[in-house]
Amino acid sequence: MRRYLMIITVLLAMLISACSSQSQTKAWLTKGTRINLPQPNIQQSYHDQQLLKFNYNGQENSLITLIDVDQNQLKVIGLSALGIRLFEINYNGKTINTKHNIFVKELPAPEQVLSDIMLSILPIKNWQAVLPTGWQLIDSEQKRTLLNDKQETIVEITYTEKQSQQIRKPNRIKHNIFGYEITIQRMDTK
Repeated sequence: MRRYLMIITVLLAMLISACSSQSQTKAWLTKGTRINLPQPNIQQSYHDQQLLKFNYNGQENSLITLIDVDQNQLKVIGLSALGIRLFEINYNGKTINTKHNIFVKELPAPEQVLSDIMLSILPIKNWQAVLPTGWQLIDSEQKRTLLNDKQETIVEITYTEKQSQQIRKPNRIKHNIFGYEITIQRMDTK
């Protein structure tokens, strides 16, 4: 009986700790620069499973993300390395709906994960309208760089494949201002 009571208590605690929120479509590029996220207008479907390894302040943590973009909807599910659901984000271009199941302070906020994903997969033209004056997002063969109005590198994204009409999948994101680096490993099931 005690065993069942403990299981019920744990399940109730998990349900109570899960919370949903709806927020504006804003993201931080630097500590003082906040922008509206661009519309997730992608003419092709995009599905990806990734193992993200975060290096921040000398600490390394892992997160599994399931990404699904279809018909201008972007959905990201974050799982612990053990497969426990941590959060879910749905973005339709107007609102961001976030459901936190478990908070892990060593990992970035789900909205920051969303911003990094969008910065790496959306076409540059989607970003041009929302970037601050003088900021640039530059693509080269296997790299994408976000520069501020002083031509300082804010974010560097590298890819394994060359630039094409298809959505490129990043293998590393380095945020120079927030001081973190994400190494991305594909978890393709094909």
